[in-house]
Amino acid sequence: MHFNLLTTKWLPVIYRDGGHGKIAPMELADENIMELVLPRPDFQGAAWQFLLGVLQTALAPKDKEGWEDIWEEGLTAGMIRNALTPLEPLFEFGPGTPSFMQDFEPLDGESVSLALLLPETPGAQTLRLNKDHFIKRGVTEKLCPHCAALALFSLQLNAPSGGKGYRTGLRGGGPMTTLLELHRYNGEPAPLWRRLWLNVMPQRESHMPLPANYDARVFPWLAPTRTSEKASDIVTPEQADALQAFWGMPRRIRIDFSATQQGACDLCGEPGDALLTAMTVKNYGINYVGWVHPLTPHRVPKKEGGEMFSVKAQPGGLLWRDWLGLMMESESENNYEQPASIIKIRQQKRLEGAQTGLWCFGYDFDNMKARCWYEHHLPFLQTPEEKLPFIRQTLSDAARFATRMLSLLRSALKEAWYGENATVRGDFSFIDIDFWQQTQPRFLALVEAVKADETGDNRALLSAWNSDIWRFTRHYFDDRALTNPQERTEFSDIMKARKKFFTQTKVKPGGKGARAKKTQEAN
Repeated sequence: MHFNLLTTKWLPVIYRDGGHGKIAPMELADENIMELVLPRPDFQGAAWQFLLGVLQTALAPKDKEGWEDIWEEGLTAGMIRNALTPLEPLFEFGPGTPSFMQDFEPLDGESVSLALLLPETPGAQTLRLNKDHFIKRGVTEKLCPHCAALALFSLQLNAPSGGKGYRTGLRGGGPMTTLLELHRYNGEPAPLWRRLWLNVMPQRESHMPLPANYDARVFPWLAPTRTSEKASDIVTPEQADALQAFWGMPRRIRIDFSATQQGACDLCGEPGDALLTAMTVKNYGINYVGWVHPLTPHRVPKKEGGEMFSVKAQPGGLLWRDWLGLMMESESENNYEQPASIIKIRQQKRLEGAQTGLWCFGYDFDNMKARCWYEHHLPFLQTPEEKLPFIRQTLSDAARFATRMLSLLRSALKEAWYGENATVRGDFSFIDIDFWQQTQPRFLALVEAVKADETGDNRALLSAWNSDIWRFTRHYFDDRALTNPQERTEFSDIMKARKKFFTQTKVKPGGKGARAKKTQEAN
């Protein structure tokens, strides 16, 4: 019934020859293991973070020289075995105590379906009101132990607000995770260990030294839960080991290993004699405050008294306007942007032969409701440090101009559709999402042009960008103005709005570019 998460073959993978199988983390050094292949995208993200947490907690080198030694010489089976063996007793998943990601002590709580580990499963109120229209009740009822363990870990990573006393994850509910992708290494597909290692941070740079003892300060399931009935019952980074960032446990859960069924797992489809169906839950788990997760970007509001918060997915997912804040310290209209620690560390040195990108993923939650899972694959920008001010200024100016044009577009379409000074209610976010998604190829082309620039003068780049975005915005208006959502077509209103917002606001070449050049030179 129970298994060990470090020594049992439980993670599905694809091999270099195209074959499929399951591995234990102890086997990660195998050069023939190419990729994890989990049955759900959120499980894929969780499995990557599980393995990264294991490597960071057990094998992170002291400094970048040690990291580079493994990168160049390879990860050996002996290294993995020596690092993970001391952790084996701490990663049991089963009816005993301690059990991975579960309360240390028996819970006197509510018995619920194990399917509630999955964020899309309809809850009690949804069922009572008969609102499970799109994801029906009873679709997922029984899970194999392997899927149950990963579902539990995924919930603890992403936990949204879940009612009174049901705490959000250490990064807040539904955090956006940013990892580095290794597309190819020396022109060839890279094995899984190397792709993972790209996201492991040296202890010195990450400020995460390996502990002398692996106890509840790192793995909270090894001791009674620090509950949070009072507002003052919090856990700050000073009250735990920094590595607990990878192992946060905000939800109090005990899986019922005695409630089993025969059949096939409803997630992976594998047959089993003891599929799990139930768990006990209780509120007031660990209340994490003040943590900055090394795999998640953060923002600090410009307004006085604003507190840092993690970047989370929103309707439409991440847009290219967010890309600069994922890559480097920058400013948006309302916030100071802080990329994830792993991104800042990896920008410091180019790795010869490595073709890299940025992989971003996370849930968009509306309180307890999972609206969507988003994944994005974006360019990873590595450039000499002396060129960063020029790139930051140019791309920030480009984003500001696009934001201004979007505002004009939104106002112009409202006036064209409803008339001047009309009171308009409704959700017009589709215009924003459409704008950012359709202009993304233009922005990516600008990024490449900025990287290739050798002049240090961005006026020509920004002039061309401004003219291109202005033309796109006007064409978008022309395409949409006649598709009135209320079937009202007043050509006089359309032409008046077109003239008001576009004829009189045509961009002038030069503009911000001159100021950007001066700023770059000053830096």
